Amino acid sequence: MPATVITIRTNLQPLNRTITHSIVIANNRARSDNELDRWRLFNLDDNTITYVDDLAKTYYTVPASEAPPPPAALVATGAKRVLQGVQSAQYLIRVGAYQRELWIGAPASVPEQLFGMMNAEFAQIRGFPLIDHAELPYGRSRMVVDNAVVKIEQKNVPLSLLNVRSEYKSVTAPGESRPPASSPQRGRSTPATG
Repeated sequence: MPATVITIRTNLQPLNRTITHSIVIANNRARSDNELDRWRLFNLDDNTITYVDDLAKTYYTVPASEAPPPPAALVATGAKRVLQGVQSAQYLIRVGAYQRELWIGAPASVPEQLFGMMNAEFAQIRGFPLIDHAELPYGRSRMVVDNAVVKIEQKNVPLSLLNVRSEYKSVTAPGESRPPASSPQRGRSTPATG
């Protein structure tokens, strides 16, 4: 099926390691291919996230998180630049020794709410980070994580990539309220003690 594929390159320092992964978007669904045995399927039509466990062959679907306020440390600087042919705006986060710089743009082929669905703390930001630079203490040095969108393209992908397999079993989402095991069955009462 035809899809939008976002290719992201991640550089990790001081580990001197580079990783590339993709986010695939088609039929108002999206999935990152860096989530392997347990992965999330984002449904942009009904604003839900399906958690799929390929090992247990199960899945459950929950509404995307209500949009919490963005982190207090998130600041829009007003700086602008063009990345991947798209006007992008700079956002900074500084909490103690942790620093993060995001350049958010809105490519036409990328749903503007996708990044917020993938990262609930950014649910109120519209657009996608074309550059995401983070620094945090790492022993006596600093860990630096640089994510950059290197390509946004249209290409064919297998339909199965954005669907839950039919033989997988729907299960209850963890944390959903269930009556305690000692509760009486519906329509029955327990005798008074005393």
